[in-house]
Amino acid sequence: MKVDYGLRVLIHLAQSPAPVPVPAGEIAEQQKIPEAYLHHVLSDLQAGGMIESRRGPSGGYMLARLSREITVADVFMSFDRSLAPMDCVDSPEECTLSGACSQRGLWSDVERVLLERLSETRVSDLVAEQREMVWTGV
Repeated sequence: MKVDYGLRVLIHLAQSPAPVPVPAGEIAEQQKIPEAYLHHVLSDLQAGGMIESRRGPSGGYMLARLSREITVADVFMSFDRSLAPMDCVDSPEECTLSGACSQRGLWSDVERVLLERLSETRVSDLVAEQREMVWTGV
């Protein structure tokens, strides 16, 4: 859920017509994200260097980097730290089957393919796709 919300936040900020801070309340309302939960998402995105915050009456959040410099893999890793679909991929020593597991190679390949795809997709790509969908009424 955090990855979904994180991407919603980044897309929202990337669509802002000028690089001005957007209040958390506005993001929560327009992206249908519970505001209490949004603050956790914003904190992780900020720690990952994707957004920055500004305090004060006209404060809020804005992208810290260009949307074309932020990949979906960056977002995923800022929340989950791993794309491994099974625990044994990251921690083979904890596998109860030890070295005789025929599945580990399969799940490692799945992780590699997923990471490649997410690394190829940038927030700017999602912004462009969303604009096209809105424009064509899809």
